Amino acid sequence: MSNVHHPSCAIRDLALSAKKRLAKPDGTYFPSGLEPPDTLTPSQREVFLKIRTIYDSGGEVVNPIKQLADHKYMATLSHEARQRYILILCGDYVEMKRLFLQRLAESPTGTKRPRNLA
Repeated sequence: MSNVHHPSCAIRDLALSAKKRLAKPDGTYFPSGLEPPDTLTPSQREVFLKIRTIYDSGGEVVNPIKQLADHKYMATLSHEARQRYILILCGDYVEMKRLFLQRLAESPTGTKRPRNLA
């Protein structure tokens, strides 16, 4: 067999993902481009990672705000600040869900579509 480069080769994707896993000791590696982009804010990154966790566990998204919110932080907020936090969380969820689904569709190994994201 010849050593021909095939950009959509499954073996090549697996080898690349193994190299990336070894290079990141903090455990934040996601295969095939499903890593959160570097341009995200810290709150958007947190939402993206929670969406990825829900996708990986196969869980059902019944109430995204309840599942994604930091309840200890919300308990310290005033009523107005809590409403602002929920609105920001809603916006981040919608945007990060769109970004995650877009990256999943572009991923060569992301052939299964998530039905459990609201």
